[in-house]
Amino acid sequence: MRDHGPERHAPWEHHDEALPIDPDLDPSDPGEPSPTHRPTAPVHRARQHGVVAAIFVGGCLGTACRYGVSVAWPAGDAGFPVATWVINTSGAFALGLLLTLVLERFHAPRSVQPFAATGFLGAWTTMSTLAVEVDTLVRHHHAAMAIGYVTATLVAGTTACLAGIAMARQAVEAPA
Repeated sequence: MRDHGPERHAPWEHHDEALPIDPDLDPSDPGEPSPTHRPTAPVHRARQHGVVAAIFVGGCLGTACRYGVSVAWPAGDAGFPVATWVINTSGAFALGLLLTLVLERFHAPRSVQPFAATGFLGAWTTMSTLAVEVDTLVRHHHAAMAIGYVTATLVAGTTACLAGIAMARQAVEAPA
């Protein structure tokens, strides 16, 4: 047997001594419970039906709006997916603006954030459609456009979100 230098360990065997090891796992086999594990009582949390309903309604509205835009503005197999790009960029802007206003300026009702941010904007924006459109572009031999689309989405989304945050903070600083 050859000497490979310092002793090698499996990824789960090496750990930083300063960090705790999951007490539910036996260090020699990460798939098995530790012999010292003692089950604890489950934590019961109150169901927040109003929050779930707000996310549901916001999600339905966001999805319907996104669907309407994508039907009115189809990309085709070889074109730049402008509709999805605009949807995702506007959603990033709105999310930065909304969350900054809600968290730093206004004391909005509890359902506003789940309805607007998680529900509506979560359904308005779409990573899955972006992935399908990138795949379609690549399959139709438009790899450069696919790379440009992903890059444009990341740059525009980040810029739009930061612009939304900046605009909201200007509103926060302005006298009420």
